[in-house]
Amino acid sequence: MERNTSPALQRIARSAIEYDDTREGFALEHHVVLAASSALAVAAFMAPSRSSAAIRGIGAGLLLMRALSGSQGVRAWLNVTDRRPGAPLSPEEARAAWYL
Repeated sequence: MERNTSPALQRIARSAIEYDDTREGFALEHHVVLAASSALAVAAFMAPSRSSAAIRGIGAGLLLMRALSGSQGVRAWLNVTDRRPGAPLSPEEARAAWYL
């Protein structure tokens, strides 16, 4: 399968994610974004047309992903350590995640 993203775009996205992981957010930032995402999802159901409902739904999905990401998102709520995806869990991490 062919890649459609350029290396420059990948570098920009990677640097934005790394910046977001290292910066300190304001108090309850991800909770506020989650509430906004929920409100936008409800507004999508009450939209007067399909196109505006689709735009609101896409916005709600993007805000939901923002609420779940970052060092203060769900990772912080669940006490997940910062590690690369696909890396094997240590025994301590496995016990903490209730895998054993």
